Amino acid sequence: MASMQAGRVTSTWAKLALGAGLSLCVAAIWLRALPAPRWTQPELAGEGAREFPQPMQMISPSAKARVDELAALMPPARAEAYLAAWGKLPSDCPRASSWLDGADGHSFTRTVAQLTAGTDPEALGALSLLAALARCLEWEPDGLGSSRGVDAEKLAAQFEAWIGLRAELGADRPLLAETSIVAVLAWARLMRASEQAPLLFADKAVAARAEARLEAWFAARADRRTRLSASLAARQPLAHEALVAGAGALQALDAAARRMLPDLDGECGR
Repeated sequence: MASMQAGRVTSTWAKLALGAGLSLCVAAIWLRALPAPRWTQPELAGEGAREFPQPMQMISPSAKARVDELAALMPPARAEAYLAAWGKLPSDCPRASSWLDGADGHSFTRTVAQLTAGTDPEALGALSLLAALARCLEWEPDGLGSSRGVDAEKLAAQFEAWIGLRAELGADRPLLAETSIVAVLAWARLMRASEQAPLLFADKAVAARAEARLEAWFAARADRRTRLSASLAARQPLAHEALVAGAGALQALDAAARRMLPDLDGECGR
């Protein structure tokens, strides 16, 4: 009798387990049949950024005077991180590679990456931090050998990440249209410094990498221009002509950077 009851209990539990398994399978199939949730760009997720006049000031030497105003347009957690990052900027003009490879540099660049992927005000905040950082680090080629240009190229990589993610999207947005072009100019200034770093000859590898990036961003010689290319043509026609011609583009962008950002000298303005 006891063995029969035990058998019935075991059978009941087996049926319940089988039923639960079938229910989970049906639920999984039903869920997979549902349409995927629509992905929304961060810029469109809320009511939209309030007006922020003269965004170019955020990449000028006087940007710090408006950081609270820009932070007010960000989500609270990102605003706090943005303001904290301003306090991490170095004050003793260290070499770029050593600072970027240190703990403060890692923390700073993580914040920049998070802001870059956020709303337009956050992306502008990220760019304002990079512009300020480029004025606080020493990246003018120094020393001997192949490492002379490493500081400029490491800093250029930070601008490159921002440009790759936001410049094309922001080419016709109020906060990012003009500032995206200045980001490209700052990047070109740094890459040109790295290219010219060797004492006796130009670094052809750096030049090749720069040319590939410019082609990816602007497609200036393609049948259909990018929005960023159209924006550059309107704001920096000489540099755009060099891109279209396929010769001297990095030099032309560097020349424009020297005119627009004369204090971006790699020596902290000393």
